[in-house]
This record gives sequence, structure tokens and C-alpha cells, in this order.
Amino acid sequence: GLILMLQIPVHLVNQLRVERRATRERLSPAVERLSQRHAGAFESYRIVERAMHYNALVAALVFTAFFLFETLGRLRLHAVHYGLVGAALGLFYLALLALGEFVGPDWAYLGAGGAAALLIVLYSAAILRSRGRAGVMGALLAGVYGMLYLVLRLEDLALLAGTATLFAALAAVMFFTRQVDWDGEGLGPKETAT
Repeated sequence: GLILMLQIPVHLVNQLRVERRATRERLSPAVERLSQRHAGAFESYRIVERAMHYNALVAALVFTAFFLFETLGRLRLHAVHYGLVGAALGLFYLALLALGEFVGPDWAYLGAGGAAALLIVLYSAAILRSRGRAGVMGALLAGVYGMLYLVLRLEDLALLAGTATLFAALAAVMFFTRQVDWDGEGLGPKETAT
């Protein structure tokens, strides 16, 4: 449900991107006469647009990591915790749009991703009750944002890279939860297998 709710602010950021790009195109007499900064802004708009196509995947990967910490670490996270992390994930797209109008798309991505990841990692240290867990979350966020950057830049390999990421994420979840007693009956996986 949280991932679906996060679609609302991402949709609003997308509408803002569309409006700002249309305004720039309308105000400039010709794209060829644009300054280098404005030409970079158009490239940034394209990167933001493409990044937003992957917002559900990014949110699912991050929320899955929190769920694993909650399940395996016997923690109790509240829906508000997930909501605040989701808000930080959503701010990434707004920061990417805002920074992209002033710096190149690569620097905008680095700044937006770094800011969102730092915010989530600092919050994770408190809610996961461990700096080590927050460090793991930081590494995961670096991996997720790094993979998203590659997918955005390597358009021809985007489907392959995205699929490989999903397989790796599913394999990790399956590996780390293989001993979890989901029914709570005290039976391990060996006793329940037929």
C-alpha cells in the first residue's frame, strides 16, 4: 500500500517536471540558442522522467530491506517509519528535478541520491537501533541508486540490468528468509517440507 501511496507525490513531481520543461521550451525562441545550462536542464528533465519509471522498484527494494531487518532482527517498525522512509525516497525525484536545472544531470543525480540516502541512513540508525544495520542500509541504497544510474545511462541494457537486479534482490530475500518460521508454529523449514 505504501508503494502505491508513493505514486502520488512522484506523479506530482512528474507534473511539475512537465510544466517546467514546457515553460522553458515556450520561453526560448529556439533550442539551438539555449545556453549550455538550459540545454543541460533538458537532459535533466529526461533523466528525471526515466528515473520516475523505476520509482516503484526502488521503493520495493528499500522497503524489502527494512522488512528483512524487521523480520530477522526481531524489530517492530511502524507504518510511520516506512512512510517517512518513503517520503525521503520521493524527495529524491524532487531534488533531482531541482538540482538538474542548475547543474548537469550527473551532478544532480549524485546530489539528490546522496541527500536521500544520507537522510534514510541517519534515520535508519535510530529505527533499526544499530549503526551497523544503518551501514548495511547505506550500502544497499548506494547499490540501488548506483544500479538505477546505470539503468538510466545504459538505455540499451536497461531491461537486462533491471531484470538482473530483481533476480539478485529476490535471491537475497529467499536466502535470508530461508530459516524464518512464517507460521510461528516452531516448526523449521525441514519439518514443514513434504
